[in-house]
Amino acid sequence: MKLFTFVFTSLFLLPAIAQTEVPIDSLGKLNLTYVNAAPSQSVQKAVSTGIVAPFPGSQLHLMAPMTPQQVQYLVADGTAVSKGQRLAMLKGSEVHHFTENLKAKTALLKISQKRFNANKPLFEANAISQSSWFSITQAYYDAKLAWGHLDHFAEMFESDEDDDIGYLLAPEAGLFLYANGEKDAEATRLGSIISNNSLRIKTMVSADEASLISSIETANCQVQVARTDAIVNEYLASVWSEPLPKSCNLKLGQRAQVSGHFQLKALKIPAQSVFYLNGQSSVFVRSGNVLNVVSVEVVGQSGADALLIKATPQLNNQPVLSSSVSAVQGVLIGLGEME
Repeated sequence: MKLFTFVFTSLFLLPAIAQTEVPIDSLGKLNLTYVNAAPSQSVQKAVSTGIVAPFPGSQLHLMAPMTPQQVQYLVADGTAVSKGQRLAMLKGSEVHHFTENLKAKTALLKISQKRFNANKPLFEANAISQSSWFSITQAYYDAKLAWGHLDHFAEMFESDEDDDIGYLLAPEAGLFLYANGEKDAEATRLGSIISNNSLRIKTMVSADEASLISSIETANCQVQVARTDAIVNEYLASVWSEPLPKSCNLKLGQRAQVSGHFQLKALKIPAQSVFYLNGQSSVFVRSGNVLNVVSVEVVGQSGADALLIKATPQLNNQPVLSSSVSAVQGVLIGLGEME
């Protein structure tokens, strides 16, 4: 019973803050200065860690129509390479089999093509049957497809004096990535090439703000946003930047702290103008000879000394107290009067 009486009495001793204005006359000789809340169309705030990654679908996969017994890479994973540069040494009987298969398919293509060209005028003159021409045509195109399947890889293959050795060549300039052992029934991936303009920053932002972000900023550069993924993962959405300029000085796979620029109507005020009342961010706004308490929502930071708050008609271009804020707050909650 005594405990209940103590708690009940203590509740009535706590200051009840119902007052939301302070007469300027009650502030004595306090130095009061004001700033007008300035409109801002962009809010910058930290979002997450960003990672440098290839833009989805931008990798050129280097597929071989055989599986070498050994792939000895000649450059480090992620190395910048030039077109035609040797990327790996391929070893094994499968390499020899590929070169022999290519020679056989090339010879068959020449024979079937010669036969096709010789019989085409005869078919057009109705000198041979349609079924015979169909068989000739089918043999020619089958040989052409079989040769083309091998020839595509032959364009990035260099043979060696040793029939069991060959070299994988870069089909274009970019960053070379090792393969992860991917293979299917007809081909084996030996690596991938990523062009320099495929490197982007990927970061995560709140799904509610995903449509508002316009650019991503690192310590060295600011890059426009290229795409925001529509899939939401635990309230977050992935955001991809435009290609990274060299000034960003970031490498593939590197992580960096990033901030985002959001297209959001806000007001810029000094950081010292904001105080907390009953757990709510607030400012004093002058109206005649009175300072009114106005609740605000802080949405970001502008530099080291300014905050961005959500724009409201009540605050737009209004004089906001920027000095002696703590002293005025003390008067508001009844801690004393100023002389």
